[in-house]
Amino acid sequence: MSLQASVSVVPVWCAEAGQLVAALCAGGVGALFLVAGVAKLRAHDTFLGTLAAYRLLPDWSYESAAWALALSETGVAILLFSGIGASAGSIAAATLLVVFACAMGMNVLRGRTDLSCGCTPGVAGQKLSWAVVLRTLACAGVALVPYVGLAFGHGVLPLVWGQGVVGGVCVYLLWQAMQVLPPVQVPGSAGQEHGA
Repeated sequence: MSLQASVSVVPVWCAEAGQLVAALCAGGVGALFLVAGVAKLRAHDTFLGTLAAYRLLPDWSYESAAWALALSETGVAILLFSGIGASAGSIAAATLLVVFACAMGMNVLRGRTDLSCGCTPGVAGQKLSWAVVLRTLACAGVALVPYVGLAFGHGVLPLVWGQGVVGGVCVYLLWQAMQVLPPVQVPGSAGQEHGA
């Protein structure tokens, strides 16, 4: 049975639920890429330094690679948000994340764990570790969800897609808030910290 034939037997409610999950992931990953891309455009010199510190490219290519990555990340975010280009954006996002994970992994193998991940220039990034590499690979898996969700759907439903993308952006913003907010002392918890 071909993929096209199997799509027609998927119940409508299931296709809509799949599209909502796809849109949630597109919103979250899209927000991640938009924030990272815009930060790299705004703090170009900082990102250029981080990129050069990885020592993976010839010296003459860093300037153009830094611009290309920043613009690519911003473009991927727009594709993911749109719904129409979300399949292409999904594959591009997953590919970029795998490339980033490989670049980080190569430097971890070299013992160069003092480098910033380079995710968002201007913000205190995490230092390289296998945990950061695995987190990036997990994000690549999440980035593929819109592609799979749209492959089994009946076209993009604008209202469902819009709601899902907004929800995904909210999830991303909550995750970011948990990363920067200090732990909370809960009264009566005997000094135990609660938080992210």
